[in-house]
Amino acid sequence: MRSLSVLALSCAAIATINAQSDPGTVSDPAGAVVANASVEAKNTTTGAVYQGGSSTTGNYTLAQLPVGTYEISVTAAGF
Repeated sequence: MRSLSVLALSCAAIATINAQSDPGTVSDPAGAVVANASVEAKNTTTGAVYQGGSSTTGNYTLAQLPVGTYEISVTAAGF
């Protein structure tokens, strides 16, 4: 498995997330959703890591994420 770096860049390599409650969508460069991908958000200040995953429809939510600046990475089989 390798990181979906293109995806992470398209979602913004570093993003400010304010207590996300709306789901995001994991997609490949062609726009197809990526099911069952691992999603990880690392706080760039504290180093705290929060993990989640995409559903069968490619949606993900990182619930109760503290306000801050995060690096988002996504990994999935075949990418």
